[in-house]
Amino acid sequence: MKILISLFTFLAVLFYSQTSYAHALWIESSPYGALNQAHEVKVYYGEYATNERDQVEKWYSDVKDFSLMLHVPGKEPVKLQLTNKGDHFSGSFQPAVQGTYFLSIVKAPKDLGGKTKYEFSSLVPVIVGKSAKIDYSAIKNPLQIEFLNASNAKKGSSLQVKITSLGKVVPNAKVSVFSSTGWGKEFVADANGLLTFDAIWSGPYVLEASSFEEKAGEHEGKPYASAWQGSTAFLEVK
Repeated sequence: MKILISLFTFLAVLFYSQTSYAHALWIESSPYGALNQAHEVKVYYGEYATNERDQVEKWYSDVKDFSLMLHVPGKEPVKLQLTNKGDHFSGSFQPAVQGTYFLSIVKAPKDLGGKTKYEFSSLVPVIVGKSAKIDYSAIKNPLQIEFLNASNAKKGSSLQVKITSLGKVVPNAKVSVFSSTGWGKEFVADANGLLTFDAIWSGPYVLEASSFEEKAGEHEGKPYASAWQGSTAFLEVK
């Protein structure tokens, strides 16, 4: 089956003139945790669709200097300590209360891609205790993918997501959906930032949303003429 090459792959060419590697930053973690038990978290950079996970030493610019924030229900977010495992970073946290936790990354590399500023982000919810609708109201990243009905996601079910930016919907956002089987498909959200896709495979999925804007500004003391954002979300389908 032909693998869909995402927008991330195209943008990678802008980053690297000597390679066609795609680039996305994503968090992998089970969507469910247990009270007082260590919950493992991994962070990768590469191309999920083709199972490419770059060695940390080869990550673009200073992407490896990201901060992984843990949002505990009712508390201020804290930075998780991570260990370099060669092709990813690994860490864990131990839930002490029930509720929905969030794992979040927002990283703008210091180096521009030509005249474009890039920003990577990733957001993953972790439900501890009784499953319920995930409340994203306290999380307002520059670009994020929100699962509206992914609790207990099963093969064959229709899943709906919403794309937001700083708490506001992003109309007509481009979103690529990838399964660990190698299947992938690109979607466009509607005017309300919503899109629906069928989970035709069981196992892990990574969703990638992106936006591009002709917008001038300055980043790390360097002027840029446009800005690109890419955000990922991780999902497990039973």
